[in-house]
Amino acid sequence: MYTELVSKIVEDMGGKANIASHTHCMTRLRITTHDDSRVLTDKIKNLKGIMGIVKKGDQWQIVIGPNVEEVYNSFVDYLNNSTEKGTVKEKHSKGTWGANILNTIAGIFNPIVPALAGSGLIKAILALCLACHWLTDKSQTYIVLNVISDGVFNFLPFLLAYSSSKIFKMNTAVALGIAGAMLHPTFIQYITAGKTTLQFFGITMHLVDYQTSVLPIILVIWFASYIEKFLNRVIPKAIKIIVVPAFTLLLATPIALLIIGPLAQWIGTGLASGVNVMFDRWGIIASLLYGAFYSLIVVTGLQHGMVPILVDSISRYGFNHISPASGSSNMGQAGAAFGVWLRSKDRDTKAVAASACISALSGVTEPAIYGVNLRLKKPFLYAGIGGAAGGLVAGILKAKCYALGGPSFLTLPMFIGDPNNVWFVVLAFIVAFVVAAIITVIFGFEETPLKEG
Repeated sequence: MYTELVSKIVEDMGGKANIASHTHCMTRLRITTHDDSRVLTDKIKNLKGIMGIVKKGDQWQIVIGPNVEEVYNSFVDYLNNSTEKGTVKEKHSKGTWGANILNTIAGIFNPIVPALAGSGLIKAILALCLACHWLTDKSQTYIVLNVISDGVFNFLPFLLAYSSSKIFKMNTAVALGIAGAMLHPTFIQYITAGKTTLQFFGITMHLVDYQTSVLPIILVIWFASYIEKFLNRVIPKAIKIIVVPAFTLLLATPIALLIIGPLAQWIGTGLASGVNVMFDRWGIIASLLYGAFYSLIVVTGLQHGMVPILVDSISRYGFNHISPASGSSNMGQAGAAFGVWLRSKDRDTKAVAASACISALSGVTEPAIYGVNLRLKKPFLYAGIGGAAGGLVAGILKAKCYALGGPSFLTLPMFIGDPNNVWFVVLAFIVAFVVAAIITVIFGFEETPLKEG
């Protein structure tokens, strides 16, 4: 279905030989090339089905939209079946450490976001069932469904160990083995009994409950990957299959339990607590600013840096204050696109704006950002103003989010928790949408015809 599109993408990326690595997130193809100078950004940008292309660090991000997985699958099939030969000498410079960290975070979390979002939606539906008295928290049906929704979060380190092992190029089974040791029931039993430390060869080991934790396992697998790589270099091939896994476990796991895990847990707790304190004390300002600038964060690809904090906050406290503000930003983009639809006299522009508005209302803002508002320039600014207005309302009302997912009208169940909280979020979203739409209609924009695709 997408063969023609992906063939043109590969061609404009400098050919198959120029593609060093590739992956995708929720809406973008992420491609690293050997020689960046061979990438024809203008041609890619104008392909039908492409909303834009941005460069982050050493990675090209091609904005596709919600059908990115299908495009990526066709992209992989095309590369595997291509008969193109040749090599390209690497010329691109490595990205900054900040960009590399963000790319790493994105690579770790992208594969598990569907599971997190799905579990979060189940939790939200259960909250709705309790609020409407369709179930009670004592019913066996509720208990079973709650276990299903909790499974991903309780054993989140296993999922993170799996995806981290792929990013850090470590044996996945060994990575899962380390996660298993950190989550072993024996340690949980000691913690439940009130014991806080154990002695390991005379060294005090602080007991930590790593269930639902985020940062510890990522740092542990990163550290273990270096041990495994070192052992693979020095251990003879004849005994490598047994000795390397054994010594990786023996060396990495104790260090993880003694040093890396407790330290990372302390850092993670500090980050999550810091964000919550910021929104508790300066919630109005923080929410306003986040609503105003979140779309700019999306354009730069920095939103992935917030994913660990969102996951950690929900895992630890059961909610976060950020999603109502980021959702307001999304609704601001929808409102600006709606304003473009109302004001524009060009048939193609109206069609693109209407489609982008509906998509943004559902939580996918790339069509609105790249296909309409950013291209027309001023509507992107108006969307930010609308997002700020919605964020202000969310901050004043101390709105919360109780599940992970793309905040939108379609995912309102994720905001069901405290009494009236979901209505606070609805109000914030409506304000963001209406303000952005009204400003767009009143102040207008330079009419530049947009074409679908």
